[in-house]
Amino acid sequence: MSWGHDSFQLTEWLINYSGGFVRRGLPGTVISFVAGWSGIQANYLIIVFSFLCYGILVFWFLHRATRKFPAILILSCVVLGFPAYQESIVRKDCLGLLFLLLCLSIKHSRLPRHFSIPTINLIAIAAILSHEAFAFYGLPALIIFGHRNESPVTFHGILKRSLALLPAVLCFLCVTRMHGTPEIAQAVNDSWLPLWKVIDPTNPNLEVPAASIQALGWSPEKGLSLGLTLLTSGIYQPAAWIILFAVSFGLIVLFIGRDTERDDASIMDSRIRVSALLLMQLIFISPLFLLGYDYGRWLFFWVASSIMLHTKEIDAPLWTRSAVTALFQKTRAEHILSRLPAKDWYLLFFGIPVCWNIREFLISNPVGRHLHILWSWF
Repeated sequence: MSWGHDSFQLTEWLINYSGGFVRRGLPGTVISFVAGWSGIQANYLIIVFSFLCYGILVFWFLHRATRKFPAILILSCVVLGFPAYQESIVRKDCLGLLFLLLCLSIKHSRLPRHFSIPTINLIAIAAILSHEAFAFYGLPALIIFGHRNESPVTFHGILKRSLALLPAVLCFLCVTRMHGTPEIAQAVNDSWLPLWKVIDPTNPNLEVPAASIQALGWSPEKGLSLGLTLLTSGIYQPAAWIILFAVSFGLIVLFIGRDTERDDASIMDSRIRVSALLLMQLIFISPLFLLGYDYGRWLFFWVASSIMLHTKEIDAPLWTRSAVTALFQKTRAEHILSRLPAKDWYLLFFGIPVCWNIREFLISNPVGRHLHILWSWF
C-alpha cells in the first residue's frame, strides 16, 4: 500500500492522457475517472484490480489448462508463480493476457463475423492502449495461428486475417509513433501530485516524474540502448537468460500431458504442437528484448500466452509443426523425454531472479523464498 511515485509497478497503471495521447494511457484515464467518482484512492483501486485480474487468470488456467498441464506447473515460477514471486502482480501483464483470452474466445465462438471482428478489434485496441506489448504476443497469434479444427493456414488466410485486424494494427503504429515526451511525462506526474502527497508526503522529489511515468520521455534510441547494454555487458547475463528460457521451454514440454490418461503417441503429438507454439511466440516477442530489459516479464508473456493458445486448441502453421517433428526425430527427443520423469520437485528449485546476484538466485525459487521467510522470523 506504500507504493507510489517511485514504483514502476504502480506508476505503469497511472499513465493517463493529461498531457495528450501517449502509450499505455487508457487504464490511467479510467482509474482517474473512477477514483474521482468514487472517492477511493487510485492506488487502492489499482491493487484490488490487479489482484482481481491475477485471480481470474489463475482460475481460468486451473479450470481449463490443467486438462493438458499439471496444476503444479501452472502454479510454479514457470507460469503463474512468476508474478507472485517477483512482486509484479500489480502490473498490466495479467490484464493483457485476459484481453488475449477474450479475443480468442470471441474468435472461436459462434458469433457472426460482422459482430466478432469489430469486437476483437476493439478488445485488441484496448489491450494495445493499455500496454503495447500485446502487439507482440497477441496480435501475431490472432493473425497467424488457427484452430485445430480449421483447415491449414495459408498465405491468403493470413492476409485476410491481417486485413480484418487492420484497425488494431493501425492503433499499434499510432502508439509507436506517439509514444510520449518529457512534457507529457511531466503533465501526467502533475495530475497525480495530490496522490503522491498522500502516499509519501515527505518525499522532496514528487514534482519530478519517476519510474514508468518518467519512461514516457525516453526516446526509442534510449530504450534500444538499455536493452543492448544489458545484452552486450558480457557473456554472463545473456547466457543466464538464454538458460532460463531454455529451461522454461524444457519444463513445459516435459510436463505436458503428465497427469492425463493418454498414450505416448498422443502425448508426443502434444509436445510437438506446444513446442511449435513456443518457438513461434518466441519469434514474435523477440523485438521486446531490444526495446526493453524486463526479460522476466517477456518470459511470462511468452510462456503464459503459449500455454493459453495450446489450451484453446490453437495450432501453429503446419510447416512449423513439421520442422519441430523433424528436429525431435533428429535429436531423439522422444526417447530422451520418455526416459526423463517429470517430478514435482524440479519446480521447487526453479525461479527467475530480479537481479543477477547470489542472494536473488537463492530466493527466486519456492524453496529459497520460503527458507528466507523462515530465517527472517528468527
